[in-house]
Amino acid sequence: MADMTDAIRAGDDRPDASDAGSDDRDRGQLVLVAGLALAVVLVALVLVTNTAIYTENLATRDDGVGEAEALGYRAAVVDGIGGIVTRENAAEYDDRAALNANVSAGVSELDSLLRESAARRSASATVNRSAATYVDGRLVRENGTAADPHPFTNETGAANWTVATDLNETRGARGYVAVVNGSELASASESDPDDAFHVVVTNGTTSWHAYVYNDTADGEITIAVKAAGDSVSDTTEVCSTPAANATVDFTGGTLDGEDCGGFALGGDVAGRYDLLVRNGDVAGGGYDLTVHTEGAGAVSSGNVTEGASVDSPYSVPAVYAVRLPIAYETADLEYRTTVRVAPGERDA
Repeated sequence: MADMTDAIRAGDDRPDASDAGSDDRDRGQLVLVAGLALAVVLVALVLVTNTAIYTENLATRDDGVGEAEALGYRAAVVDGIGGIVTRENAAEYDDRAALNANVSAGVSELDSLLRESAARRSASATVNRSAATYVDGRLVRENGTAADPHPFTNETGAANWTVATDLNETRGARGYVAVVNGSELASASESDPDDAFHVVVTNGTTSWHAYVYNDTADGEITIAVKAAGDSVSDTTEVCSTPAANATVDFTGGTLDGEDCGGFALGGDVAGRYDLLVRNGDVAGGGYDLTVHTEGAGAVSSGNVTEGASVDSPYSVPAVYAVRLPIAYETADLEYRTTVRVAPGERDA
């Protein structure tokens, strides 16, 4: 998702990008990497957005074409930086400084491409890189696949464990995507889900559960949700698939790319929360999750290995979000805003 704030003026300070090298050991079997592709960026520039239009600090005297171009530029920045962040996080850096430097270098390259494209339209486009801020996070990864499933247990093999603690209500975790092998899942039903693998979000008072299992009635891979404040007996099936394996997006609320109503990480749990896994021994595959670690949020030590590993869940430095001012100007229009890019984050 990306947020916008009013009355931000982008400066002209444009330092050279870092030349730090990338340790490109990409093990991103699960990450949907949106690479920095010029063709995609240029297409995004000319998209006319039919959804709600953000117009803060947007002054125009034209017929709306310039406004569409400005919003298309904003979309290209958000999509491009999102792809850069995803790609660099997936490379599993040991050093956060090197990670941030290579994200910055990617943003510099994107800025150059978008400037050139805007200039051909007699427009000026600027990403104010010197004012960019990078929000720290940790990429938590279980490096298995549907074909080579790893159990969803902790580093010592415990089935019930804490992934992360004291996370922000809407901006504590993003990109929680798991690939599950159906043959590894327990059989269960929405009326009796206790023995199934499930993810729990709890603030200590109330909790939200998402169960993933093979349905006892038809054998399909199924997701069921217990809403915050409800009892387990009120658990409701939200979606299923007959596929042998499936991709579950806990933050996006989808199963194999299809929206599941009522399925969004944490539901209505208010305030800061802990993220737990229950019955991780009856699920197998692999997953990625990016945790916001600035402030109180933290990956649980003792459950997740720090540094890359192939045999247990581990965490490496990640960029959780990028926030930076942008500007787009023509003879008839001046558009300035700040974008926040956090790919795979739940909408607030």
